[in-house]
Amino acid sequence: MRKRILFKDEEISREIERQIRERLLKEWDKLPSERRLAEDFGVQRDTVRSALEILVKKGVLVRRPRRGYFVAPRRIEINLNHIRSIIKEIERVRNDNRSIMLNFEIISVSKSLAEITQLPAGTLCYQILRIRYDSNRPMSLERSYLVAEHAPDMSREDLEQHSIGSLLRNRYGISLSSVHQRITQVYADDMEAELLRVSKDEPLIRYDGMIYDRKDRLIEYFDNVVMPDSIEFHIRDFA
Repeated sequence: MRKRILFKDEEISREIERQIRERLLKEWDKLPSERRLAEDFGVQRDTVRSALEILVKKGVLVRRPRRGYFVAPRRIEINLNHIRSIIKEIERVRNDNRSIMLNFEIISVSKSLAEITQLPAGTLCYQILRIRYDSNRPMSLERSYLVAEHAPDMSREDLEQHSIGSLLRNRYGISLSSVHQRITQVYADDMEAELLRVSKDEPLIRYDGMIYDRKDRLIEYFDNVVMPDSIEFHIRDFA
């Protein structure tokens, strides 16, 4: 099988991950500045910034505004196989919530998104952006990347009238089988702050994951942020 050529930012991100695995960098260690890393790796600062953002999206690093990048602490893994989707649970409990589609377009998978999903860079996806309200208060921002070849000719109008799940099942004959998902704390960027009406760097709950069908094909990658005061988590121990 032909080996994929890594971009320079991917090489740098993997080198930093290696240093973390080998405990050359430990939890909450502060990384050198972008300028210092650019000098060490012999690249431009933009390349270093891209590498660091890959690791932030993967949960390997934490970005602190005006302070820099830190090695993320080890996270507690919770089995979510039998927990209902956060968004679906919000819909079930709060009947007065509504969502507005802000964007629907076909995009090519970027290098950073390819690193997360393992899709080849350049793969065509539907990029869908929605904001959900509880009454008139913004509650969550929902991003979805649906692999276009699995749902040809899907339109914005389709998604305004039907859920993604029902369209995949009823129109395209796709049976969803599994989801790999995680929950982390993040801080609002400029767009999230504006749309959710919060301050920049306000803490948010990030809920992201990948959905596969029965043929083990990646169908959708979702990346949602939710206001922390809108939800709470309970773990019930049956032991």
